[in-house]
Amino acid sequence: MKALIVDDNVAVQEIIKDILSDRGHIVRLASTVDEAVEKIRSFEPDVVLLDSQVGDEDGTHVITEVRDQMAGFDLRVILIKASGEIAPKDIPEIKGYVDKPFKSTDILDAVSHLQVSEVQAEVEESGRKKAKKKQGRTFRRKKGAVTEPLPDLSKSGIQFGISYVVFEPEPDRIYTFMSKFDPSEYNIMVITTGRAKAIKERFDYKSMEIVPLTSRGRMGSEDIHSLGSLMVRINEFVRDRERPVIVFDAFGEIIAADGLNPSLLMLQQLMTGATRTCTFAVSVDMAPLTDKDRGILLHSMEEYDRD
Repeated sequence: MKALIVDDNVAVQEIIKDILSDRGHIVRLASTVDEAVEKIRSFEPDVVLLDSQVGDEDGTHVITEVRDQMAGFDLRVILIKASGEIAPKDIPEIKGYVDKPFKSTDILDAVSHLQVSEVQAEVEESGRKKAKKKQGRTFRRKKGAVTEPLPDLSKSGIQFGISYVVFEPEPDRIYTFMSKFDPSEYNIMVITTGRAKAIKERFDYKSMEIVPLTSRGRMGSEDIHSLGSLMVRINEFVRDRERPVIVFDAFGEIIAADGLNPSLLMLQQLMTGATRTCTFAVSVDMAPLTDKDRGILLHSMEEYDRD
């Protein structure tokens, strides 16, 4: 994600820059309203973290200038304001607020919330433009997003490079899904919550990489509460394998441990940030999910419902 930080305080600029850069965001800086408008024009950021007071000017002047000079640009602002300062409610470009003094988590949460909100908005817009579809109907894949399916795999109704969701209360059909991938052709990683034994009983355990999730991340497992570390491990696997297939056999437990929005955001970032063609698949209980939650999953994934 591209982020522009607008603040006349260099120390604050650097603090926020470090927070966002550590999470992989591309960051640019501006110290004045004019510089901010110029950076928005050239950099076209996905989000602007804007101090409410930039030097002697009201920070929201950045918004009015962009409106005047860049008609049609989708400006998304997170306003950084003093605690107790009244936040403007009539500026649609402002998507969130962070109060000073802030913690790193305040900045990251505001950006994460914006990202999830954008995915939700995209889903809702899709729904408005298209005729109402029966729940579970699959979405078209983007052109060029996947390689052609191998002949043996295509017979199963699965295409390598497409990502899938299995709605089920307990992991069962997700293992059927996994069985369609020949381990001599595909590199399989399974993210599991205490089910390594079940996987070992059903599959050749040595032919796939098993990543157990625990509350403390001991003895080769990953901490279920550390989504950042889990993302690093998955990204490394995708980068280093020829045909990676990543399976979450109990995604609902990740949601229960880390919250819905962070979990969905992690999944979205993994799929959109993959450095090579791959398939992601998740098993999740549909009961606790809202229609919007299911829509977000089905916006980026197809439902696998075969036995």
